[in-house]
Amino acid sequence: MFIACHNTTSRTREIVADRMMQVAGTLVLLATMVWASADIAQAGQLNAVGIRFEDLPPALAKRFDGVSFPGLIRDLSRETLRRERDGEFDHLIAYALQSNQFTKASRVEPAISAQAFAQSALVPSGVRLRLREFLQALSNPAGNPRLEYFTRLVPARDRNLDFLEGEYRRTMSFLYAKEFLHETHAYETRGYSTDTQVAANYVIWNALSVLKRTNPDLRVRRVLLIGPGMDLAPRTELIDAVPPQSFQPYLVADALLTLGFSATPDLEIDCVDINERVVGFINAFSKGQRQLELYSAPGTNDYNHYFQSLGTKIGQLGLPIPAGMPRDLLTRSITVEPSVAEAVHASELNISTQRLTGTYDLAIATNVLLYFESADLALALCNTAAMLRTGAYFIHNDIRPETEADAQLVGFEMLQARSVLVAEGRRAPLYDTFALTRKR
Repeated sequence: MFIACHNTTSRTREIVADRMMQVAGTLVLLATMVWASADIAQAGQLNAVGIRFEDLPPALAKRFDGVSFPGLIRDLSRETLRRERDGEFDHLIAYALQSNQFTKASRVEPAISAQAFAQSALVPSGVRLRLREFLQALSNPAGNPRLEYFTRLVPARDRNLDFLEGEYRRTMSFLYAKEFLHETHAYETRGYSTDTQVAANYVIWNALSVLKRTNPDLRVRRVLLIGPGMDLAPRTELIDAVPPQSFQPYLVADALLTLGFSATPDLEIDCVDINERVVGFINAFSKGQRQLELYSAPGTNDYNHYFQSLGTKIGQLGLPIPAGMPRDLLTRSITVEPSVAEAVHASELNISTQRLTGTYDLAIATNVLLYFESADLALALCNTAAMLRTGAYFIHNDIRPETEADAQLVGFEMLQARSVLVAEGRRAPLYDTFALTRKR
């Protein structure tokens, strides 16, 4: 949505921009309600407050101006709405290219499609065919949870090929810049993704294992998960044989219980995410069948052992994985115990501009900080530190020098940073990283 405002005053332009982002945000939030049940009100139990200039530690406050700080927060909030909206449509394009649930047309690998688009500046015919059939499927989602969501996401006026091709061009431009131009700052402006994989929790397991060796008597009762994510439609290797899930909260619980950091009656996990679709799933999970359908590409022997051990402390092995799951994947179905599911809560929160009023023993943020650059990165770390008690731990996987420098400014000390081999990979080894820090 674009509005020409070249002849307006700066204040008028600000009002128009605010209204544009309110409308865009409303559309996204209305669409994301598809996964939110009546129990979504439970999210309001977590008390969030906005960050103020007075909340900044002196070393960080030097980088900001107190007078303009409220305007900066408004700008970051508007930018968050834009990036959330773009991220949802990134998922839509990824689904339209890869899913075999609504068409018999050949699957299109997004990265290959991005290269073809960059070379010709034309939407390939195979992509156009899939987009047409995707539009037809929106009129009859037939109980498919992803199609039902996208039906709500795309307003009736935008259900046309021109609109979808515009979203395709935007999405492919980012993907080409990342995969082929190797732009180092590509993630800092792209749409916010909710992508999540079981493999992302393997690095958390490794970080907690290191913590267990260095502090074996540590007890963790309150945990904060920042951006737990949900596997709606990743930009590659889509698996849609099972409904979308958010499984990080429960796999973190499994790790803490397995390593002896926590006990079920005392463990509490609060999740915060900007995406109400994610929040709605988590808050409804304990009221439903509490079923997790885990899947992953095989990796190293250590990773495979980790996967095959998942769930032993949080529930029971469930029914067989539904038909349609690729046979070369590792799979595991877990029915989560009610006590564990009820210990997990979620609330909508923007980590760059807001914080919860409670304090935690451990915070975890994987594939979150890499979306931030200067101001939003520093403020996200400041808000995270404010929610941790002295001596609490923070695990993340963003090891950029600027992240470490800002973390030190807000009171974190680096304990360890490591790379973890997940899989040998078809073309190159697959690594993830973790930084284990402690609040001074």
